[in-house]
Amino acid sequence: MSTIKVENLTGLSSGANANKIIVPAGQTIDASAGTLVPSANQVVQHLFAVPTAATTFTTGSYTDAAGFSVTITPKYNNSKILIRAWAKAEQYNGGGGANNSAQDHRLLRDSTDIYTASWQNYFNQQSVPHDFYPPFIMNYIDTPSSTSAITYKIQGRIYAGTQRGWIINNGNGGATKALMEVLEIKQ
Repeated sequence: MSTIKVENLTGLSSGANANKIIVPAGQTIDASAGTLVPSANQVVQHLFAVPTAATTFTTGSYTDAAGFSVTITPKYNNSKILIRAWAKAEQYNGGGGANNSAQDHRLLRDSTDIYTASWQNYFNQQSVPHDFYPPFIMNYIDTPSSTSAITYKIQGRIYAGTQRGWIINNGNGGATKALMEVLEIKQ
């Protein structure tokens, strides 16, 4: 094995492949023993969780959504972290009393609330006389300014304390379907 030591590689300034450095077919650049520094706006890491259990929210206090938690250790202090989640959901509607429902939820970075959504997919009995099955969707971009391990998780509750409950990762009509993704994007 031989080693070539250089500080910069540049392609020829003219010709059919001007300003290109080409790795021929069948060849691989192996950076597994070192670090390959991505350019700005490139995805550095993609981590995800596939929750398999449903969580029913029946109180006005926030509780964890089972399986909606991902831990990431950013490689760069100035990275943006894109957090996305999707799940089948159900919102209850029942006879008598208060029949309003919504997908109240929040996103935590470790124990800090960084995003809260109230009244998402809100309905009342007059507009929706039966149970309602809108998907749960959440997208958020965080700038944690850290290279330490961070856990992002989703919590939910019922709207306004006395309203109808809802289920995240609902399996009614088939299997539960959900995904939570966390992507580090270099700046």
